[in-house]
Amino acid sequence: MSLTSSISTLLSGMNAAATRLSASASNVANVQTTGPVPDANGASTAYKPLDVRQSALDNGTVTTSLTTRNPAYDLQYQPGSPDANADGMVAAPNVDLAGEITDQLTAKISYEAAAKSMKVVNDMQQQTIDMVS
Repeated sequence: MSLTSSISTLLSGMNAAATRLSASASNVANVQTTGPVPDANGASTAYKPLDVRQSALDNGTVTTSLTTRNPAYDLQYQPGSPDANADGMVAAPNVDLAGEITDQLTAKISYEAAAKSMKVVNDMQQQTIDMVS
């Protein structure tokens, strides 16, 4: 693997970690954004949590895509909410805060590891340039 392809691989990993962190942060920030219970078409104004799908490519890089979590909602009893149905239920985002914290820590560690590896690649390139000149 060349140093240039190493950089591409590391950058894709850093971008994937940033995407995972962003999606998780959005889920945590909107954990209390409830809405009416979904209608027959599944529509609700409640926040729909995001999941990140990460796939490895043949060239060693990774790609990510955002998807809506399935199921997106849990029913919660909040009779005082303006979005509550006749039974007092609202649609609440299907967000597990402990899982989101784990995702955020994993993304942080992945990003840091790629950044440290990027520094090593940079140092190697600099040493190569120094030897040639």
